[in-house]
Amino acid sequence: MKVVAICAVLLVELLLHGSVLANSSAEAESNTDNGNEQSSPSVWESVDTNTNSSHSGRIINGKQGNIATFPYIVRMRVKNEGYCGATIITYWHVFTAAHCVYHIEDPATITMYGGSASQTSGGVVFFPSKIVIHPQYNSSTLDYDAAIIRVNNTFQGYKNIAPIALQVSDVPVKTKCYVIGWGWTQYATKATPDIMQYAMLQVVPVKKCASAYIYVPKDFICAFQGNGVDICHGDSGGPLVCEGKLAGATSFVGPGCQGQIPSGFTKISAPSIRQFIRKHAGI
Repeated sequence: MKVVAICAVLLVELLLHGSVLANSSAEAESNTDNGNEQSSPSVWESVDTNTNSSHSGRIINGKQGNIATFPYIVRMRVKNEGYCGATIITYWHVFTAAHCVYHIEDPATITMYGGSASQTSGGVVFFPSKIVIHPQYNSSTLDYDAAIIRVNNTFQGYKNIAPIALQVSDVPVKTKCYVIGWGWTQYATKATPDIMQYAMLQVVPVKKCASAYIYVPKDFICAFQGNGVDICHGDSGGPLVCEGKLAGATSFVGPGCQGQIPSGFTKISAPSIRQFIRKHAGI
């Protein structure tokens, strides 16, 4: 699942569909057909909202989730282009990946859905009033892939809608964490689930990411399981939850979402990210 880099420019696949649980066998077939089985470092794919781009972020081979277990996740519809995930961090703010929303000029073009595991029924609709992108965000490299969105109507007072605590220190290697989202479940067919999916990944050393990719963005945490389990299109911006706290936001994945190399998440406990959150969300 590694690709030859013909030029030094990173190909960033920014599909606003956050998490997807896809089938690893279909992924492997797709990758082989495209001649992507190479031995050189991989170009990562980011997971943003432009459905016409090649950026991806999904959960592959996950399980159906219960919103009562993950009440902090919201689904974002971005400009009728696609979806991303986001995480409630206060009753007025969500944290997501900058690549999901950096191109948005009018917050009114985003719609958020919380309180339901289903894409087609239940839940509550929320509307953003302000989008703040990390001042050092780089859309080419995904450095500082962080954004905070304030909503018009508070998250407080609804069933199965609540903020999650933030991870404030480094998560130890080998810690088991969860990724959650509504991304593709099949890479080849772009199938998406009605019911939210989740999967377990394990934190790995950043050097393992560095050996797998041409470039690893700053302030990232990497996680991996193998066995064809991975994030994918539609999972971007969604949570990486470790020990019951928000440790990361889904940012990039290896080619084809095959789960053969680690995926990357914006690191919540990184000083630059924590300072950004304190300034714009007050926590």
